[in-house]
Order: sequence, then C-alpha cells, then structure tokens
Amino acid sequence: MKPILRNLPLLFILLAPTAWATCYKVTSVGSATTTSNTAIRPGEGVAGAWPGDGACDSCNGSLGLPSVINVSDASFQPDGSLIASSVSPLTQYGNSAGYDAERVFFRCAQEDAVYEMFSTNGDDQFSGWYQGGDSVGNSIGLQAAYRTAWPNVLLRLTHVETGQYFTDIWRERRLSGLDIDSRGFQLVKAKNLSAVRAELFRAPLESTRYYLATLPAQKYLYTQAAGYIAIKGPGLAYPNVGQTHYGNWAGWYYNWPGAIGLYNFVTLKRYPTCAVTNVTPHVVFPSISIGEINAGANREMPFQVDFKCQSGVFNSTAPNGTALGIKVSAGALAASSALGLVNANGGLSYLVSDRYGEPGMAKGVGIRLLRDGSAMNLLANENSANGSNATAIGWYPAIGSASNKTGEVGGISQYTETFRARLEKLSLGSMPTVTPGRVEATAQVVIRVQ
Repeated sequence: MKPILRNLPLLFILLAPTAWATCYKVTSVGSATTTSNTAIRPGEGVAGAWPGDGACDSCNGSLGLPSVINVSDASFQPDGSLIASSVSPLTQYGNSAGYDAERVFFRCAQEDAVYEMFSTNGDDQFSGWYQGGDSVGNSIGLQAAYRTAWPNVLLRLTHVETGQYFTDIWRERRLSGLDIDSRGFQLVKAKNLSAVRAELFRAPLESTRYYLATLPAQKYLYTQAAGYIAIKGPGLAYPNVGQTHYGNWAGWYYNWPGAIGLYNFVTLKRYPTCAVTNVTPHVVFPSISIGEINAGANREMPFQVDFKCQSGVFNSTAPNGTALGIKVSAGALAASSALGLVNANGGLSYLVSDRYGEPGMAKGVGIRLLRDGSAMNLLANENSANGSNATAIGWYPAIGSASNKTGEVGGISQYTETFRARLEKLSLGSMPTVTPGRVEATAQVVIRVQ
C-alpha cells in the first residue's frame, strides 16, 4: 500500500492546474504591476464596481426603441402588426448607466472556453414565461414573441450574433477573439457581447393575462427584466445550457452583465393615429460637376409619401398628437455629428451618405429634404419631442398644408404628398472641400404619436 500512498501527492499536483482554473470578476484598474486577479492594469480596458452589482431586474438600459409607442384599434392596426423595432448594443441595453465598450467584466485563462449565455426571464409570466409564455404570439404566427405587462403588446428579442430568438431555454455562444492582457489572460469586454434586436407587436387582448391596466398613456414601470446575458466560464456560477430559465439562474445577478427590458424607457399610448402606406423607394439624381456645385448649383428630385389617418386623429407635434418625421441612417447620423450638422436639439440639417468618408464617396455634399418648399430638419431617432422644440428635432404635423386627401373609407382617410430632395454643397459651419464620388444616402419616413 505504501507505493500507492507515495504516488498520491504527485497525482494531485498534476490535477491542480485544471482544478484551480477560474475566471475572475474584474472590479478595478490596478497599478502597472498589480497581481490582483480582480484587477486589470492601466491601458488594458475600463473597470470598476459593477453598477447595481450586475444585471438586477431594474438595471436595464435603453433597447433603442422609441420613447413613445402607440397601439390603435385592430381595424387600423391588425393583430401581429409590428409597432416598433430596434437593434441595441450591450453598451446601451445592458445597464441603465450604459457601459464603455472597453469595460472588462472577467479575466479568464487563455486556454479557457468562455461563453455568452442568453434567455428570457422565464420565471416571470410577463417576461418570457417558461410554460406557454409565447402561446399568444404563436396563435398569430409570431414565434418567441412573449407577453409584456402591457395588455395586447408582445416583445420578441433576437440575439444578433447568432440570429436566434431569446426563449426560456438557455442558449450559448462561445466567445472568440478576446483581448489578452499583459499577464496572458483573456478579457471579456462589453464590446465582445452580442447586440439585441427588440420587436414590439400588437396582439389580441387577453382579459385575464396582464399586469398593467389599459390606459391612454402608460410608462413601462414593471421592473422584471425581459431577458438576460450571462457569462459561462471555469469557476463561475452560471445556468445550465439547454434547460429552462425557471429555477435555473445560477450567477444572477452579480455575475451577469446584461439585463434586457422595457422598464422606465418606453411609454405606451392608445390614440387615433396615422400610418405610412407607401414611399417612393429610390430617388436618383442627375450627375453634377464639382464646378457646378461649388458655384451654387444643385439637383432636385421629387418623392412621394402616401399615408392614412384614423378619424379623430390629433394632427400635431404636441403630446398625444400624431407627427411625421424623416429619420436618417446610423451611418449618416455618425457622419453628421462629425461634420457639425446636428443642431442643439438633436435634429439634422442634411442627409449625407451612409458611408460618408469612405473611398469612392463624395465629400462636402449633402441632401436637403423639403416639404411644401421649406427645408426640413431630420430625425436622429424616433423618440418623442414631448411637445418641446419638435420642429428643431425633426417632427412635423403628419397632415401638412401640401397633403392631398385622396379618399376615405370606413372613417380612415387616405393622403398623398410630394416632397423634394435637393443635392447641394454643404453650407453649415466649416465644411470640407467638395470631392467627386457617389452619394448613397438612406432615410426612413416615420409617423408616431408624441
């Protein structure tokens, strides 16, 4: 027996590196020589105490949805209609205060397999319930669209990196390409975790399955998160992949960096409104030379917007009114900010190319959009103006002085209106020199209750 006993210490030494492998929760930036497992060194990222100590139920940030959404009657807005949608990075949705993209959550050994996990809040009946929670969505052909605390409003979340819907079953994605710190550890940062697509749908009204009453205006104050992002790695507490969230939430909330929800960021209203039915899909400008555009010449083309309005609509930019705006693309917004084309209220004076500044794209030119001959400010997002500086933000009464009523059926009026797009030299502040190239810009006509 003695030879066996003498071999035992060697056996334990060989197993130790695997048995002790772990990921460490990072909570500070230490010195250039720190040896703390829970600290990074300067220049390796951003760190600190976790806000709310992790993904607490009311710690969610904005999903990028409009601040006000509207549900109308089923004859105007049929069950299954998409009310609003957005895509948001974890730096925005994961916490109410937001995260820096370089925010470090964990340090893990280079050989460790580290995963991002995601699921709905499957133990709450208004946040992705694990027993038939999406039965209402399934009944109208909307897979993985779950009840919210609002009557007849469903929420569907999509994990953008995998394209998979959030359900009550935990799924995972192995993280790769992580930054390595000066001590050879992988760093799990906010920038490494997936964006989330959020979609809100109208659904049939259930008389017994809702939390918040049906009111004309109602902010989402139900604190339960709709979904979560968790981290799986050696030494961490984490849920069991492939199993339901119900009773399976190890590591919550102190080891989970992302709470996903509507709490405190979206208000639901129920008023008569208008909706866009058709927009000219493409506007093609004739070519113009640099000499012409520098001399003040431009190219102008029309485009048409068709929309319909319910009887009793409040045509206004005031609270509860229905307003129209034209929202620029994310690329155009980023370029406009860099060029100084965003006013003090957040509205934009020009529509510039989606890929402004890239090779082959013209510089120093933009597109003015005109309504009834007057230049419009353009929307950076679809948030309500709350009755303040609406035109400066980019909101206008939905029915304008040049809107032509073309018919009315069942109390719903049809309208058409011709807008104009004018390609010209940028003329605000210190503008760059005009260079030749293409102008490829995208915008979206939106109508929303304020």
